[in-house]
Amino acid sequence: MAGGKDSSARAERTFSLKSVIAKQAALSEDSRVSAQIPFAFLATLLGDARARGMLTAAGLPDDGTPIGHLDFWRLLRNNIDQTGDERHALGPDTVPDGSFELLLAAMRLGHDLGDGLVRLAAASRIVWPDLPLVARRGHDLRLQVPGTDSVPAQRRLYLEMVMVVLHTACCWMAGQKLQPRRMIAPADDAPGNGALFALLGCPVVRRGDDMELVYPASAADVRIVAERFDLWPSLLFETYRQITAEPLARTSTAEQVLDLLWQSPLDQARLAGMMGLSVPTLRRRLAEEGHSFRGLLSHVRQQQTLAALKAEVGLEDLAAGLGYSEARSLRRATRRWFGAPPSALRRLRG
Repeated sequence: MAGGKDSSARAERTFSLKSVIAKQAALSEDSRVSAQIPFAFLATLLGDARARGMLTAAGLPDDGTPIGHLDFWRLLRNNIDQTGDERHALGPDTVPDGSFELLLAAMRLGHDLGDGLVRLAAASRIVWPDLPLVARRGHDLRLQVPGTDSVPAQRRLYLEMVMVVLHTACCWMAGQKLQPRRMIAPADDAPGNGALFALLGCPVVRRGDDMELVYPASAADVRIVAERFDLWPSLLFETYRQITAEPLARTSTAEQVLDLLWQSPLDQARLAGMMGLSVPTLRRRLAEEGHSFRGLLSHVRQQQTLAALKAEVGLEDLAAGLGYSEARSLRRATRRWFGAPPSALRRLRG
């Protein structure tokens, strides 16, 4: 009887990802986010008077109401046509219209998305010398704009646009909707900041100095299938239209916490700060979803422990990697989770 109770208790303590998926599937219509850009985004980007003038010229309300995503795209495309500057006169030098086309052309030469992004990043160092991109292909696929935390608010919003347009280009090149794992960006209080990131449908992690769009490793192997490059402006806009046409469900708090914990061991206060939340707010949101920080952390540690023991990682290294101060703490944890010490688990999994 005692053994059965212990087994049942361990089963209850072991967190299942299925519960996260079930929680997200049960989100109500209230959890959908509208496809709108706050007027403050455009006003901060281009200046209030210029923004209102563009809206008036396009026959759109200039009273500060939100702007639809497709109208926002058209407004900025018209601005490039009028100024001949793809940087919207935000930089010291003009970026001639057609520069982005050269980047897309370089990307299209890739045999898969990973190769395409590497080629795009290499071309950016020539075409956009003041805005070089970095592509990394490994345990995931990353596209990075380094050192964005110290630039003016206008440029940070412009970079947000760049990342979303590049995501749109990736979807077009791949001929399918791609789902990023997360968007990493510095903490930012610029008016309207984050409105475009919402289109990505993934957690936005506020940390560090760089902007980084992260796809799963499998995305790197997706073949590039884009055709009719001569029609790229229309095809890119159509891809953007398809992205904005889909309701955007918020990523659950538990999923965001799990994603961060899988990356590195974090205490609750630091993780809450990276999500832009206070610790009490984080606790409340997790409780509303039927979870706790301790339960999620325990789940991640259990899974990482089992994987590391199978790979024969040293116990001291494993304990440090999981955030334990010493191996003895990990031994106690494995007994609590699985009813056996690490040595016994290694023999069983061997």
